[in-house]
Amino acid sequence: MHFKCLLPKGDRNMIYAVRKDGESNEKLVLRYKKLFFGSRIVTKLKKERYAIKKLKKRKQREKAIVTNHYRELNSKVYF
Repeated sequence: MHFKCLLPKGDRNMIYAVRKDGESNEKLVLRYKKLFFGSRIVTKLKKERYAIKKLKKRKQREKAIVTNHYRELNSKVYF
């Protein structure tokens, strides 16, 4: 079974790692993984995997209230 990794339309860049002299296969795979996850392609793929509806006004207001509450807690000086 083959799986294709389709990138979002604006990001059609390929990520690849070329083996260096004396580099083991394990090191090559680790370096590739570091490049792949550092490029944030995974988050873009997961984000665009499903269609997400826009928030309703009520939900947006509730989210703003909670965010402001936590901002106020975070900005307090305790000493």
